[in-house]
Amino acid sequence: MLRHIVMKAVLVLLSLTHSDLTPAEESAILAEPTYAKWGKLAVEETSKTYRNASIIDYKYEGRKLLPSGKASESFVLWLRKDTREFGVRVTMTIDSYSDKLVKLTITELDVQ
Repeated sequence: MLRHIVMKAVLVLLSLTHSDLTPAEESAILAEPTYAKWGKLAVEETSKTYRNASIIDYKYEGRKLLPSGKASESFVLWLRKDTREFGVRVTMTIDSYSDKLVKLTITELDVQ
C-alpha cells in the first residue's frame, strides 16, 4: 500500500514537470486500478483478523473468472508481528453481475 502511495506521488511530480499530457491522460495515469475496492477490503479484513500485526507489503495476484458469473480476486499481504514476518493470501469470490462479495478467505502462507 505504501508502494502505491509512493508511485502516485512520483507520477504526480512527473506530471508537474512534464506538461505534454492532456487532462484525460493525466486522470488515466492517476486513476485507481479496477481491483482497488477489493484490495482495500483485503487490507481491512486482514487488519481485523491480525490486530497486533502491521501490514508491510501488498501484492495483487489477479482476477480469475469462475463458472456461473463469479470471479476470484487474490491478494498476498506481508505482515510483521513483533519479530515474526509472514504472508497471508486473501481470496475473494465476487458475483460479477452485482459486484458483490460472496466469500472471503484468509490463509497464512507456509514460507520455507
